Amino acid sequence: MTAETLTALANARDVAHAAPGLRPGRLFRSDAPLAGDDAPEGLSPWPPATVVDLRDARESRGGHPFAESARVHAMPVLAEAALDASHAGVTLVELYQGMITGEPGRTVARVVAAMATEPGPVLVHCSAGKDRTGVSVALVLSLVGVEREHIVADYVATSANMRGVLARMAAAWGGATPGLPEGVDPTQIPAEMITAPAPAIGSVLDTWAAAGGAEAWFLAHGGTAEDIEALKERLLG
Repeated sequence: MTAETLTALANARDVAHAAPGLRPGRLFRSDAPLAGDDAPEGLSPWPPATVVDLRDARESRGGHPFAESARVHAMPVLAEAALDASHAGVTLVELYQGMITGEPGRTVARVVAAMATEPGPVLVHCSAGKDRTGVSVALVLSLVGVEREHIVADYVATSANMRGVLARMAAAWGGATPGLPEGVDPTQIPAEMITAPAPAIGSVLDTWAAAGGAEAWFLAHGGTAEDIEALKERLLG
């Protein structure tokens, strides 16, 4: 991992790449931007007009690098969600089910509403762009009618980017172990926490299906029909 690669987002892509028929240049997803980053290849227009930051305060550590050029909405999906020893013994399925239950679920619905209605292009990110971002983008894609296989494939695509993500996280945190805060024992972090296995996002899609579909779940957690229409207009035209 060279110094140059640390100055570019490691897990950035246009959500339109997830499936045919989606409009490019409207909604982007990524790992956490760092001050001094180069403009990412393939994301245009750049920089985003709106940023939806899903990290908690411990991860973001104050100001956002886009604070002067974009509307930045801090919307922590899970309090104290940074990788640490508290994840020992917790599966991704359990973590994701926690994101779509109770108040975290209502926050995910608000995140999607912001992605639908705030000035675009919109960038949504957490630290790795994998878990909180992955669940939020899966809901977006579900609401606009993208087929399950494409949603799962978009989520799984993050696995190939995790080496770069962890290197950038290590640089940002200043920790000795890539991707982990100083003092955290990497042996206590389950391996799946740094991969993107299909069954993890599949469990989320199954939960939404059991609730009557993503739209029914979204409406039950505070989303509105107007949000859904705005999302479809943004991504489908």
